[in-house]
Amino acid sequence: MTPTVLIVEDGDEYLGSLRRFVPGPRYMQAHSGAQALELLAREKVDLVYLDMRFDRIPEADLLGDRAVATREANGDPARALRHLQTNQGLYILDALRAAGHGRMPIVLSYDFSREARRFERLAAIYPGLCWVPDAVTPERVRELIFGAFESGAKPADRV
Repeated sequence: MTPTVLIVEDGDEYLGSLRRFVPGPRYMQAHSGAQALELLAREKVDLVYLDMRFDRIPEADLLGDRAVATREANGDPARALRHLQTNQGLYILDALRAAGHGRMPIVLSYDFSREARRFERLAAIYPGLCWVPDAVTPERVRELIFGAFESGAKPADRV
């Protein structure tokens, strides 16, 4: 059976790279958290490959409470928007968990090498979470994805 990867990103870079460097899985794509949830509701997905930053989609498609973000940004709506865009992957991750997908293998494209404690806190909430930085070899991405298919991603899986 061919495994399915759902790529959630605001562009097409990961889809193109994964198709080229990690052949084998069936790839699907969503450009927002809402689209990802719709696909997960009707398709069997084995792994989610999730981008962290979403600055190329309409503001209306961003998950997260803008009023709360603005209040936390000392009333600065532009700063609040940047926060939602920069951390959109975490908002999507939370929406996936709320929809019952919190234990599935999820590869978050973000470099946690300088934020080990932050990743440990996230991994405690999302047991299937692992991460990969943007600058990574195709071989390592293949190992990570196929390893997740075989055994489920573990919080210790880091690139």
